[in-house]
Amino acid sequence: MIVYRIAKVSDAKQIAQIHYSVRHKHPLGIFSQMGFSFLKQYYRVILDDPYEIIICAENDKREIVGFNSGTLDANWQMNTLRRHKLSLGLAALGSIICNPRLIKPLVQRYKSTAKKSNYQFVYKEGARGDFWAWKPGDKNSLDAVALSLKANAVFAALGVKYKYIEVDTDNKEVLAFHKAQKAEVEQTIVLPDGRERVLMKKILKK
Repeated sequence: MIVYRIAKVSDAKQIAQIHYSVRHKHPLGIFSQMGFSFLKQYYRVILDDPYEIIICAENDKREIVGFNSGTLDANWQMNTLRRHKLSLGLAALGSIICNPRLIKPLVQRYKSTAKKSNYQFVYKEGARGDFWAWKPGDKNSLDAVALSLKANAVFAALGVKYKYIEVDTDNKEVLAFHKAQKAEVEQTIVLPDGRERVLMKKILKK
């Protein structure tokens, strides 16, 4: 039996473990190349943000097996990350030492959090979805879909009319899912590393 609930700061470690366990699926993304220490600190910061909403799924052992994260205010989220640049930077050191090539994309991502920036990776205003992951080996596609739908329902209950999401075109299953859910493609961009990313808007409440 799966139980769905809103995540707390105390869940940061388990959520980071799940995120870390699925990094091989999309190895080019910057978060897929970061170590566990960075991810744990990232989720500590994010979960302490009052506008961040992470819905997690627990199994009957009360272990988190999936999560869906998003924010009610993307601009606030960007400012939160900028305010914690020191702690996040320190947490990233281990990853950088293992792979110095991460420095350039990390700097690009940091610069992209500024309101006026030449870099765009995600939406920087409005409510937006972030990560959606399920623990490998414990995956149930119906429960994973239910997790996404419940996250959308929470956003809608809080008055959100539109939720913005970003999906890389090589992530075909997730892209097809969002299109099936009537998400509208607003723009397609090419990231600095050459990946193609689709920016989409999903209507939650008419």
